[in-house]
Amino acid sequence: MGILILLLVQNFIFGLYISYRIYYALFRQYKAYIIIPVILIINNIFTITRVLNKYLGIASPDWLIFLAHIIFGISIYILLIFILTDIIRILFKIGKKTYLSHKGQGIIVLSLSFIIFIYGYLNSHYTNITVYDIKLSKQVEKPFKIVAVSDIHIGADMSPRRLLKEVEIINNQNPDIICIAGDVIDNDIKDYTEQHIEAFKKLKAKYGVYTVFGNHEYYSGPANEITKLFTKSNFNTLVDNITYINELGIYILGRDSLRKTNSDGSERKQIEEFSSLIEDKTKPLIILDHVPKGLNDGKKINADIQISGHTHDGQFFPINLIVRHLNVLSHGIISDNGFNYIVSSGLGLWGPPMRVGTKSEIVVINVSGK
Repeated sequence: MGILILLLVQNFIFGLYISYRIYYALFRQYKAYIIIPVILIINNIFTITRVLNKYLGIASPDWLIFLAHIIFGISIYILLIFILTDIIRILFKIGKKTYLSHKGQGIIVLSLSFIIFIYGYLNSHYTNITVYDIKLSKQVEKPFKIVAVSDIHIGADMSPRRLLKEVEIINNQNPDIICIAGDVIDNDIKDYTEQHIEAFKKLKAKYGVYTVFGNHEYYSGPANEITKLFTKSNFNTLVDNITYINELGIYILGRDSLRKTNSDGSERKQIEEFSSLIEDKTKPLIILDHVPKGLNDGKKINADIQISGHTHDGQFFPINLIVRHLNVLSHGIISDNGFNYIVSSGLGLWGPPMRVGTKSEIVVINVSGK
């Protein structure tokens, strides 16, 4: 609750600044006490719809949620560009030089913000294929291919139509196994429709589709109901358990989400607890863990590959710079003494439907042995 209050205060302060600057630049001929509150409400519609849904149980229609996400994305750049241009205005004033009119500044700020958003939206819908060729230090019975995705975030922006397109791209990689590293759903189990299920059922992998829970699975609804939907989608759901694929001679360990919400309050297992479940420790071991904690857990049990997501690589500038600073790895691969640590930037989106300075991706991992 404390974090929510902090976010609300922050959004109000930033929103008030944006509202006043837009009013002063473009709407000074009207009453400030009318225009500023209207702009403030529009600017905070994302937060308003989330609070109404989470705390009052008032669900907003998909079109309003999507519009709120768009406004959120545009507002971020309106705020940043207004701050930047206001700093420049102050410097010009100190230097006693002529600067743009407030109206001209407002038009430039809004225009640039819309252009950046349009670019970010189009970029977010372009799927990149990232390929890693990994040679394990263990014996591999035969080379195999993993196609991995994370953070699909089924909701307002991941329509069944778009999901079908992504499924086709995945199938075109001819995977032996498909791994989904959590956050299949965005915020509401109701968004996971029969059309989404039918799209997922078209995934083709020789030895199955494996998924784990992300933090958004716990935000979205009861865990048992989500597991049922995953089963209907032909997923093998691994939540703090392990499976062995006999045809490939590999283990897959699926960890529960590190960030559990709306759960029964139980803690996920410690990584060492899985060691006794691995009968043949000479076999390759792959970990699916939504939140990338770092290299330590995988190295403790002599794992070979970990596939994570969660970060979105920051999704858009300048958040991507912060996320990259806070994480050992926000996107990409680290190979450390036989352990290959992979973090995907994700396929879908949270919040603003845009990617600026990051990419939506499907990860292809070609695995061979010594």
